[in-house]
Amino acid sequence: MILLDINEHFPVGYIVKPHGLKGEMVLEVEEGFEELLSESEYLLVEVEGGLVPFFVGGDGVRFRTSTSCSVILDDIDSADKVRPFCGSKIYLPGDADREQEISAELSELIGFIAFDTEKGRLGEVIRVDDFSGNVVLTVQYGVHEILIPLSEDLITNYDEVNKELHLDCPEGLVDLYLE
Repeated sequence: MILLDINEHFPVGYIVKPHGLKGEMVLEVEEGFEELLSESEYLLVEVEGGLVPFFVGGDGVRFRTSTSCSVILDDIDSADKVRPFCGSKIYLPGDADREQEISAELSELIGFIAFDTEKGRLGEVIRVDDFSGNVVLTVQYGVHEILIPLSEDLITNYDEVNKELHLDCPEGLVDLYLE
């Protein structure tokens, strides 16, 4: 059994009870972690003061409400094997907490006005999406929506006071959406 340092990770909930007879369990979790939990390949379960990683099996984490979900963890295949874990805290890796912070920071870009060094004023940022670490801004340019992959290399100026984001978009990117 591998034990991980509990201080390097953050708690998101706990195991409530078994569900059915085949190792499925009900988790009670904090609201706002649905996406991170749904995408997680493994969960960390507190055992004897340390954390033990368990891979998520079956259909993954399935949410019933924003704070309740069910999951099957590998190597736990019966209700009897779930019971000793009832009440145990569930943690996510420490870097997932940073992902949550970054996601919140990126959502603050909604409402900013995007500018391109070649095209000038593009329009308002109406959505920010994170596709597995690839951040994409959706900018309303007249009747068109322009998708701009965001990276630090593209940002030439960030003006939080005036809510402006100046970018050096790849050549032809904006024109691609206008045709």
